[in-house]
Amino acid sequence: MQKNIVIGFPLQGEWISLRPPGHHPHAIDFVGLGKNRRKWFSGTYLRFIFSSIPVTDFYGWAKPIYAPLDGTVVQASDGWADNGKVDIINTIAIWFKATFLFRPKADGSNIDIRPNAGNYVMIKSGPGIVAFMAHMRSGSVKVAAGQRVVAGQIIGEVGNSGNTTAPHLHINVFDQVNDLLQAKVLPFVFRRYERWNGSLWEAALNGAPEKGEIVRVQTLNV
Repeated sequence: MQKNIVIGFPLQGEWISLRPPGHHPHAIDFVGLGKNRRKWFSGTYLRFIFSSIPVTDFYGWAKPIYAPLDGTVVQASDGWADNGKVDIINTIAIWFKATFLFRPKADGSNIDIRPNAGNYVMIKSGPGIVAFMAHMRSGSVKVAAGQRVVAGQIIGEVGNSGNTTAPHLHINVFDQVNDLLQAKVLPFVFRRYERWNGSLWEAALNGAPEKGEIVRVQTLNV
């Protein structure tokens, strides 16, 4: 049996863990929460239904993203425009595209994942472990391919770039980056965080949040 890959939590504050339809079971999306732990954005849901919500109104927008492990940046992409507003029509359209229509496009040996991933960073830490973080804010990526990073180092900010329905961080672990069409998405756990059980916070060690679970990190533990 493969030993669990243990990484540090890449965010601070309070977040909800999501796995939308079509999402790989070993990948996690984190959406920022407000103080009441019930909403992703300021204002009312009527704006989402009948108008639109600027991404700057989302609690997770532009929050720092931290390297979850020591390693070398093997790929980093910036400059892909963020989707500036969120509304119900575009949310449905993007969800449908991501679930049923999206396929990575290959140009020779290169695969352009930016239409789906937006701005992203991949960090290799030893053989067969590549942490992948996507949908970063355009202009926020702070590292480049070939650069050594240490766990806890700021590598970018939460954004809304690529095929995304709201500002969030996508994270998963690949076994390699030479051929992303053949790469395996590996199971992993976070070293330490807290989960909200409905009445209080409880410590979680070497765990992976379930779908819909509310989590927080007050101090980085890399």
